[in-house]
Amino acid sequence: MIKTSVTILFAQLPIFIIILLFLTLDTIVNPISYLINISGHISIIFLFITLLSSRIILLKEKLDRRVLGLASFFYLIAHMIFYYIDNNFILEYMVDDLISLSFIQVGYFAFVLYLPLVFSSSSKAKIILGKLWSSIHKLIYLILAISLIHYYQVIKADFIYMYFYLLLSLFVLFKSSNIQKHGS
Repeated sequence: MIKTSVTILFAQLPIFIIILLFLTLDTIVNPISYLINISGHISIIFLFITLLSSRIILLKEKLDRRVLGLASFFYLIAHMIFYYIDNNFILEYMVDDLISLSFIQVGYFAFVLYLPLVFSSSSKAKIILGKLWSSIHKLIYLILAISLIHYYQVIKADFIYMYFYLLLSLFVLFKSSNIQKHGS
């Protein structure tokens, strides 16, 4: 219970940081674009933290992996809502984007892949699904890869975050691989 509470507080930290930045930075020219961008970054960061939380002892002891994954999904939903706000909730614009922009298609694909993880995140679902549960939750690696493709398609310059995300991805893959586990 304490682990879950600490994780929920940790997951809310980006919200307070965003509010603080909004109140203190006068360099944000387009607030909606900024919110779309920052919520996407936060979702990816929480994906990484979720993946690392089962591999790094300090994170494993202090944070609830399930809540971290749901926090990543929460920020993904925020990312999408800010996109909808930017399009004034006009379905015609969003459908046109979906048809014509590959980064939107890739983003929606990541979202769709996320849904089975969210709906099967409860302890009851884990029991009901049995061995299938583990297979479903391995989708997180594909979601991370697709999210990074989405991000790569969006950025026009400033690839420093992309390089950081790629290095972090290699670290996650190494920590998750059989080579690291078995030393072979």
